[in-house]
Amino acid sequence: MLFFSMALVCLAVLSSCQKAAGNVNDHTNGTASGKPSSGINLPAWAEKLNEMKLPDDMQGDSLIDVYFKYNQTVNGYEVTARWRAFNKTSETGMVIMRFHNLKTGKDYHYYDEKYSSNDLCKVTFADGFKGYENGDVYYFNYISPDTIDDFKAYNGHSPLGYYSPFQFLDIDFDGEEELLVSDWYQGQVGNYYAVYKLTDKGLQKQSYMPLDELTNMDRIDLAKKTITVVDFNGANNQATFYFSHKKRKDKITDIPTFYSSCAKLFDFKRYNHELGSPFVLDSIREDYRSDVEHHVSYQVCGGKILRK
Repeated sequence: MLFFSMALVCLAVLSSCQKAAGNVNDHTNGTASGKPSSGINLPAWAEKLNEMKLPDDMQGDSLIDVYFKYNQTVNGYEVTARWRAFNKTSETGMVIMRFHNLKTGKDYHYYDEKYSSNDLCKVTFADGFKGYENGDVYYFNYISPDTIDDFKAYNGHSPLGYYSPFQFLDIDFDGEEELLVSDWYQGQVGNYYAVYKLTDKGLQKQSYMPLDELTNMDRIDLAKKTITVVDFNGANNQATFYFSHKKRKDKITDIPTFYSSCAKLFDFKRYNHELGSPFVLDSIREDYRSDVEHHVSYQVCGGKILRK
């Protein structure tokens, strides 16, 4: 039944980008031509984006400058972006996103060399879309993480929003909200999420387990302060890793021979290198099928992994 449920989730999201293409948000065309955009007729928030220095790897005259803004403030932030589409009909491009705190005036800048979102897919795959032009301006409605999606029925209504391009969430349970940015992967696990601390020096990426590869398949319990990471390779090969919010003190050195490839691929060397991080691995469960189904559970006891 577990394998069958995952298969239903995977099938439900395979064409979500195309399904979302029906309704396009309000759009105005700023400049008709020019590389890069000259700024003529652009709104003030887009001009502000043009003033921001681009990293060297985001330069390129062949890229198309498209600007978008969210109609709603999100967690007190006005969110705008300069998106550099790879071509006229691409749903992917480079992005610089500006999070401007309307109360404090503080800015945070997010850069990505390959960025897409549900909103951009709606535009790109809309009926009659003829392609992006330099200076295009779009206004999007922010989709709340609370919006029901196919994954929430499986992951215990995780606070991660499948359709949300980004969100603010206290994902490390320290009392302060982090910025989570979706990669709009739309795969079997949904999307992957990059986690950033909002610091005085800007956004600081959190790359320790289990925050390094969060997906919509993972279960996040805000009350219990636990994160359950689900990894699978096809419907018959799955491993589940149970993390809790505690300071990581012990290296795991006594490791059994696992059956599933997903458990075998867990990077214990990196886990041991991250001592001091705020999550520990409590237990592991393998679900796999050879001739028959097998379900094996393990408990982490200090530096040992013991079969239950």
